[in-house]
Amino acid sequence: MLLATTALSATGLDANHPVATIGKQTITAGAFALQVQQGIRQRFYHGNVPQAELEKFGDEVLQQMIDRTLLLEEAKRRKLQPDQKAIDMEIAGYEKQYANSERWQKERAQRLPLLRANLEQQSLLKMLEGQVRKAPTPSEQQVRDYYKKNPDKFTTPEKIRVSLILLKVEPSSPASAWKGALAEGAGIVEKLRKGADFAALAKLHSGDASADKGGDLGYIHMGMLAPEAQQALDKLKPGEIADPVSLLQGVAVLRLDDRMAAKLNPFEQVRQRATDLWVRDEGNSAWQKLVGQLRKQAKITIDQQALKALFTPPATAQRSGEQK
Repeated sequence: MLLATTALSATGLDANHPVATIGKQTITAGAFALQVQQGIRQRFYHGNVPQAELEKFGDEVLQQMIDRTLLLEEAKRRKLQPDQKAIDMEIAGYEKQYANSERWQKERAQRLPLLRANLEQQSLLKMLEGQVRKAPTPSEQQVRDYYKKNPDKFTTPEKIRVSLILLKVEPSSPASAWKGALAEGAGIVEKLRKGADFAALAKLHSGDASADKGGDLGYIHMGMLAPEAQQALDKLKPGEIADPVSLLQGVAVLRLDDRMAAKLNPFEQVRQRATDLWVRDEGNSAWQKLVGQLRKQAKITIDQQALKALFTPPATAQRSGEQK
């Protein structure tokens, strides 16, 4: 992974070199590199990011920085003012938290103006977003139309009630152990299909926590079980028992006890949820529309050559410089 000083020195780029220009504003190579490095620490915990993925992430960061620049300009155009009282309180919190930090005391004079500037920008963006996303109260008809157009958002998904007998096998166990568990499971299935009591066999054989309840897992939603178990249950009717299924934890014997079909909840029952979702979606739409308009109106120039240089592995960049 590269970026920052190695890339800048290898390519001859200065930290103040603009990698993007948005109207009269610029995003410098140094600011961009710092933002990418901070983002990498948050998203890629292992730190070893493949080159292609790094470049894709870098483009994502740059687009976010462009949007932030445009939105801050829009906030200024609307003459919004940061909430200085809230900012003062947040800075006071920093002062208290790092009061005994020698490093903070040493760098305080240099870092405080930067911290305040960043908090002011955050305050402006929050105010702007609050203005733009604030949707009017929808009419009854608008809420009803939203409900009709988005039935999936108001539907209780299918639920199934399942009973389980788990014959535990360690994942690292030899094939013979798994083969033995499958044979034991087949024997249990045979007994169950002949009328044996599931709860009694679960208490006797199951290694799952549900054994004390006779193997009853209760009602569960689709997707809560392992794919192999779900596939076996999908073929069953209530009361039927599946053939033994190998899972990560061992071999499972499954019985489908009940199946509750997906159900669209009546409008009156979900009226408030429909209203809240309408307001949320309208706010999202307004925000995306604003960003799109700002991008359309702005003159945005990206230095693709500089970006390519920033993401060129050091060895490659060095060889390129030698060839010149």
